[in-house]
Amino acid sequence: MKRNNAIEWTMLLSWPAILLVSLAIYLFTNEWNFVKSFALGAFTTLLMQSWNYKWMKRAFEEAPKTIVRSTIVSYVFRFVLYGVILYFTYQNADQWNIYFTAGGILLYRVVMFPVAIVLSRKKEGDAVDRN
Repeated sequence: MKRNNAIEWTMLLSWPAILLVSLAIYLFTNEWNFVKSFALGAFTTLLMQSWNYKWMKRAFEEAPKTIVRSTIVSYVFRFVLYGVILYFTYQNADQWNIYFTAGGILLYRVVMFPVAIVLSRKKEGDAVDRN
């Protein structure tokens, strides 16, 4: 399967990033609670971005007139869930770390920016004039 979609590449590259950052967190802190907190945020974001991708893809195919409404509903739903997760980690501070959870939530964006930059650059020969 040829992946030319930034969302698909970001999802694919987020998994190794999660593993590397989780390993680094454990090696530097020796705290499994920090790793759990980071993984909670990272997996929540992957779940919500996957859901958003499928939701918007279906909206584009089946009901293009509802794109604006679907985008707003998706955005609100995702960020309400992020807020609930952060509130949960804040309320259970003895078992979770809110900062690592927030870092896990932001990891998707950190991976997305380089992927978008790389995919936006044209490869040599892409714009060849065939006349």
